[in-house]
Amino acid sequence: MSNLDIKNQPPSQDPPRLPPSLGPSEFPHVPSLGNIQRQHTTSEEWEQAFNALTDQIVLLDRSGIILWANKAVNEYFEPIHSNLTGLDYRIPYYGTIDLPDPPPWETVLAGALSVVMETWLPSLQGWFLVSCYPLYDRDGNQWGVISVVKDITDRKRVEEALRDIAQGAPAAGSVAFFRSLVKDLSNALDVEYAILVEIPDGNKHEAQTVAAWTKNTFVENFAWNLSSNFGERILASKTCNWTNTAQAEFPHDPLFVKWDISSYIGSPLVGSAGQVIGLVIAMGKRSLRNIHLAQSIIRLFAIRASSELERKRAEEALRDSEERYRAIVENSYDLIFETTPSGHCLYMSPNCQEILGHQVSTLLGKSFFDLVHPDERQNLADEFQRKVEILESGEMVCRLQHDSEEWHWYESHTRPFRTTTGNILVVIDARDITERKRAEEERLRATKLESVGVLAGGIAHDFNNILTSVFANVGLSRMLAVKQNGPSDATIVERLMAAEKACLRARDLTKQLLTFAKGGAPIKNVASIATFITDTVEFALRGSNVRCELQLPDDLWAVEVDEGQISQVMQNLIINADQAMPDGGVITVRASNTEIGQSDNLPVKDGLYVVVTVSDQGVGIPQEYVTKIFDPYFTTKKKGSGLGLATSYSIMKRHDGFMTVNSELGKGTSFLLYLPAALTMVIETHEEEEELVSGFGKILIMDDEIDIRDILGKMLKHLGYDVVYANEGDDAIHQYQNALKTQTPFLLTIIDLTIPGGMGGKETVRKLQELDPEVTAVVSSGYCNDPVLADPEHFGFKGVIAKPYNISDLSKVLRRVLT
Repeated sequence: MSNLDIKNQPPSQDPPRLPPSLGPSEFPHVPSLGNIQRQHTTSEEWEQAFNALTDQIVLLDRSGIILWANKAVNEYFEPIHSNLTGLDYRIPYYGTIDLPDPPPWETVLAGALSVVMETWLPSLQGWFLVSCYPLYDRDGNQWGVISVVKDITDRKRVEEALRDIAQGAPAAGSVAFFRSLVKDLSNALDVEYAILVEIPDGNKHEAQTVAAWTKNTFVENFAWNLSSNFGERILASKTCNWTNTAQAEFPHDPLFVKWDISSYIGSPLVGSAGQVIGLVIAMGKRSLRNIHLAQSIIRLFAIRASSELERKRAEEALRDSEERYRAIVENSYDLIFETTPSGHCLYMSPNCQEILGHQVSTLLGKSFFDLVHPDERQNLADEFQRKVEILESGEMVCRLQHDSEEWHWYESHTRPFRTTTGNILVVIDARDITERKRAEEERLRATKLESVGVLAGGIAHDFNNILTSVFANVGLSRMLAVKQNGPSDATIVERLMAAEKACLRARDLTKQLLTFAKGGAPIKNVASIATFITDTVEFALRGSNVRCELQLPDDLWAVEVDEGQISQVMQNLIINADQAMPDGGVITVRASNTEIGQSDNLPVKDGLYVVVTVSDQGVGIPQEYVTKIFDPYFTTKKKGSGLGLATSYSIMKRHDGFMTVNSELGKGTSFLLYLPAALTMVIETHEEEEELVSGFGKILIMDDEIDIRDILGKMLKHLGYDVVYANEGDDAIHQYQNALKTQTPFLLTIIDLTIPGGMGGKETVRKLQELDPEVTAVVSSGYCNDPVLADPEHFGFKGVIAKPYNISDLSKVLRRVLT
């Protein structure tokens, strides 16, 4: 073999033999060979050593002709070149000898000491590490080159993929990033398929691909049931899982069948809280090479995919949150402001323009407190500043100005916060509470009236008892004087008639006081509101220089009212309107039918109402007084009592109605009365009985006031009746029992409702009914603090006579009850 002509060596199936002339002494300048030289290695041993290597080793002469190649080279090129000896090295490695750039071998062939270079070899379609060293003869003359060619394609592919992930990938968390990730994973592991799967929170069975790479192309994402495929095994492993026998282990897996998968390697994606959020899987038609490297690669990709998938979820959650809160803010009935620490507006919700009437663009940059009422502005601004400085939430109740210059009450919540950049912003959420404030004012006003009513009712009760005695005695005296027909009686009768008129005026005063008390419940009748409005207006404006225009349609619904009380309301309003126009003017009274629903936001029940409006052309009411005019004893008049409107307001409440006011300085005032329409439209009429009606029989009087018993007895006797007296309930029951035993029953019993320290009217009539179910009883009281007077039949009485009364009133009640 030592004299073998290499260039003419015939082809052989045996492993290539290293020429004896190329023994160790020929490699004095190759460091690794120097050690072998000292061990006197033979050429056969060199051949065995070189052929055992998986790297390609080639010996070239000075012109680049292949002299010898190890087993790895010959096996690789055997299908193309059966014998490499004698070929230019560029033929097997590059496919041509005409190259634009010199290969690594050329540098050493030209005399360089060595070259180690990574290069792409077109014929091998891969990256290789080429190491070239010169060969010298014994005289130190270079006669050739030895080269070692190592396949680094997998390493270069991994490096490129990792470089793309670290530097050249699309925006993190984007669809393009996840697509790039699975593509790079496919390239790094040299497989055809790679998928990234997201698992919804709390669902270990249903999943959805985020990116899928199949045979050099992306496919549409698809749903994936983990419970019936190899994904479940990857989840259960909690770490990297792989196999090269996928078809055998999962013969029915739809993905393996569809893509003809033989191997896979995958890893769970674990979030920062330790929960599994997805999977990353690479699959191929060939067995995986270098499993340890593949496991390292898949783990590295899993770490990056986990962080970016979690970022994607966080960004999606943030977008969802932003959209949700944007929808809430833009569709909220509340006004939402974002301001600087000083209160200057940076953002306003769209409904600010609709509700406040201001253009949003005109308010941006201006202070929120420019909208606040001057009375509240400074105090609220100072408190706002204090809360912002300590980053503490707060509340404000204030009036905000509408573009129409109206003021509405708002309840505002303020919340300062620090942004990620360190700036402080404040969110103000303002809710319109104007209607609530009005309701609170109504409740407060009602409370005030109730307090005054308790006092007024007590006064009225005592006064009516006294007035009854006076009124009845005067009336009875007048009748007795008329019967005598003396010459001087005319003067006496006139004086007594004047006294009766004074008593009637006093009775009207007590009626006003009683409207404050709970017992001022109206005694209602179905009536035409147009009739008593006309009468009241004519009476109230007699002698005035003010003219009244009535607009009362013929089709007005009837109302169920206490005519005296509603006439009193109308009289108060007409007199106020007259006094508001000292130089004359026109009062307009109009009425109309209306139906009130929940959307009208009025403090009355839904239903049918008659609305009466009384408008004047006077000076108007200052805004700060509007909320006080219904308060008891509030007045701006020098001689006013402050009871007129308070009384009117109370009357309307007791009629289940409502009273409100609109006023503008310099233009006038309008009062609106809402009265419930009657259930029946049949109007009751009352014929006045002028003459006294006499009778006979025995009547029982129960009253704790001796003066009342005395005068009531005299009036009954004057009308022809016999009278028995009782001062409280037990006495009355005893008297009634005796009458039944002696078979001289009472024709009628007149019972005082309230007996201090004794049995009152309600309890007495109940016990009388136990004795005699047919008992005829009339209730009487000077303090209308009980529903008995409004509905006497419900409590066992046949009628009612309210104090004070005279003999004429008594005669009418007796006639109505007894007939």
